[in-house]
Amino acid sequence: MTFKSNRLIFSNLKKDRIKGYRKVFKKQEDLYKPSKDIAKNLTEAMEAQGYDISIDEAMAYLKASIAVHSRDFYMNHRGR
Repeated sequence: MTFKSNRLIFSNLKKDRIKGYRKVFKKQEDLYKPSKDIAKNLTEAMEAQGYDISIDEAMAYLKASIAVHSRDFYMNHRGR
């Protein structure tokens, strides 16, 4: 996943970062599709913690998680 052409994701303004994440999610559809089996297992693990989430919410969490981790990794390692 590349962030070089997506300057919005690094903005200090929350509304711009949200636009940047939306741009990432559009690109991400081609590159990353989380497994429904993993999402189902995630819903069970969340239920064990007292949360009731759907498989769609788990899929959204997995997509958001990879985007956030990729952004943080890029920010921490882009100067090296």
